[in-house]
Amino acid sequence: MRGDLIGCRRTFICASLLLALLIAGSMTTRAVSAEEAAPAATRVVDHEKPQGTGDIAPASKPNKREPETAGREPEAATSPPSTGTPLPEAATSRQETTSRQDRGLARDLPVPQLVLSADAAKKIGQKIWLNETGGKADAITSWNANEEFASLGIGHFIWFPIGKWLPFEESFPPLLEFMRKAKAHVPAWLDKTEIPACPWTSRAEFKKNFNSPEMKELRQFLLDTVAEQTQFLVARAQGAMNKILKNTPDGADREHIVAQFARVVRASDDLYPLIDYINFKGEGINPNETAVDKETGQRQGWGLKQVLLKMNGDASDPKAVRAEFTDAVQFILQQRVRNLPTNRVFEAGWLRRAETYRRPIAEQEQNPKPVRRISFRTTAAR
Repeated sequence: MRGDLIGCRRTFICASLLLALLIAGSMTTRAVSAEEAAPAATRVVDHEKPQGTGDIAPASKPNKREPETAGREPEAATSPPSTGTPLPEAATSRQETTSRQDRGLARDLPVPQLVLSADAAKKIGQKIWLNETGGKADAITSWNANEEFASLGIGHFIWFPIGKWLPFEESFPPLLEFMRKAKAHVPAWLDKTEIPACPWTSRAEFKKNFNSPEMKELRQFLLDTVAEQTQFLVARAQGAMNKILKNTPDGADREHIVAQFARVVRASDDLYPLIDYINFKGEGINPNETAVDKETGQRQGWGLKQVLLKMNGDASDPKAVRAEFTDAVQFILQQRVRNLPTNRVFEAGWLRRAETYRRPIAEQEQNPKPVRRISFRTTAAR
């Protein structure tokens, strides 16, 4: 009996151990199944996200980028090798490439080259000298009242005294550089590696030394080199177009300026209207040489750029082109007078000078006739 009891106990213990092992195994199997099922569930969710509707980008793909539509500063500064094609990647690249193309357009436009023979240069120089000084020999060296610089030569080229800086373009030193390159005999006291400043520091001192040896030598040098000074003005006119185009960001305006410039060149074998007006009123790109329009509030210049922009014709007849250029010049000059009423005292003389642009110099010499009286009101309307 006692042996049967012990045997039952052993059997019960073994059964209990076996049952515990079975329960533990079942729990382990369930845990493993859960772990294996979790990635599968995740993959299903990821797979479904792109199928959703709406404009919000999938959150599970933050690192995937479109093909570089944002600005790329390092590459924006690098242009493709001489293709001239805008870079498609970046907005900044497109803008900079467009800017480069615009600048290139200004260089590539066919600006006519200005060429003047020696004989024509002398005649044109005499006419410009007549415009500036009345043709007086002594006036080829002058210092005007209320000015702080000397005005020399046929074009009244500006020469600053030592230590003086003014908001104007100093033109006498570049003239001497041009003369040296042309092998002209420059007075020794001026023929230095660096062109010296004007030795006379005031109008009073200039007048006091008007008949000094240096002044007489300078005057004779300028009287002997009228043709060379005219060629300098031709070179200046050519350079003026480059400056005007670089100063004109709008491509359509640049094309218009070149087209009108070419018309005037073809209509003027002697180039007199262009040469004289640039020397007279400049290129029209200096912000200091502008005035506020009382009606629009915008600043307006009065140089060659403004004249060419005012012209709108396409006729090829030389007489018609010269007339259109003259009308545009007179309009721009009268616009300046309206904006700067103190300039009204110069208006009549300015308009008479502009009238000389209507006819070639040779025709004026062969058939001189008085300049026609101008109606200021009519000219302003034009």
